[in-house]
Amino acid sequence: MKKIIILLLLVPFALAAAAQDAESEIARIIEGKPAEVGVAWIADGEAHTVNNAGGYPLMSVFKTHCAVAALRRMERRGTPTDTLVKVKAREMLKDTYSPLLRLHPDEDFTIRFDSLLHYSVALSDNNACDIIIRLAGGIGAVDAEMRAIGLTDYHLSETEASMAADPMRSYNNRSTPLSVAELFRKIYEENILGEPYAGLLKSILLSTSTGPNKLKAALGPGMTLAHKTGTGFTLPCGTLTADNDAGVITLPGGRRIYIAVLIKDTSLGGEANARLTADIARAVMEE
Repeated sequence: MKKIIILLLLVPFALAAAAQDAESEIARIIEGKPAEVGVAWIADGEAHTVNNAGGYPLMSVFKTHCAVAALRRMERRGTPTDTLVKVKAREMLKDTYSPLLRLHPDEDFTIRFDSLLHYSVALSDNNACDIIIRLAGGIGAVDAEMRAIGLTDYHLSETEASMAADPMRSYNNRSTPLSVAELFRKIYEENILGEPYAGLLKSILLSTSTGPNKLKAALGPGMTLAHKTGTGFTLPCGTLTADNDAGVITLPGGRRIYIAVLIKDTSLGGEANARLTADIARAVMEE
């Protein structure tokens, strides 16, 4: 019995030591890189960070915030997730990433909300995102919903349209990595959404097709990733404003790791950013 008690007492110290090892390994991985890299993860009820201070531009990661806000509004109103949404042709910006635009280039159309949300989150469609923001009540309402669920250390004031008009405004939608990881934890652990709204968002996050060489590249057998990526603008000097990936890794035994890797002002290049993200995720999972 004494041996069992001693082992139980040693477990927290072992976990803390493993986390410190992961933090040290991540610091080594990012040392000297021409980029600002922030990392946060939450596992076993403990939060860990590297370079968490300051604001990292969220880019399309903020589509997760918008999705939560729109779904919470729908839930309060009892609006079904298969509700039809009317979209005007004028809402569809031409010069932006939008698979939905290719289907409806110059016409008004109707689309189910759950399909629209899939376009926004899983496919990172910018036009779909701004329609989701409209359905949430505007970007101010998205911010208010995040405050209502207790999220902190972030700022949201821009839509995809406003960022496309002035790419430098994308720095206004910013967050610490820990705040992003905390949002994913809230989605899975705090019931900020009831059913079927929570189930819809989780299934869409699992089906995200962007960033297969980022966090997803670090997964081993039996692991799953529900996540959202975000890529910034390339400045005239060649610097990429952001290259992000964040979500929840579920291990074969059901253990969850909520993780955010936010890369700001990087001149590494897309492939190197992706390798860096995958290496960081491996360091976290090996803790």
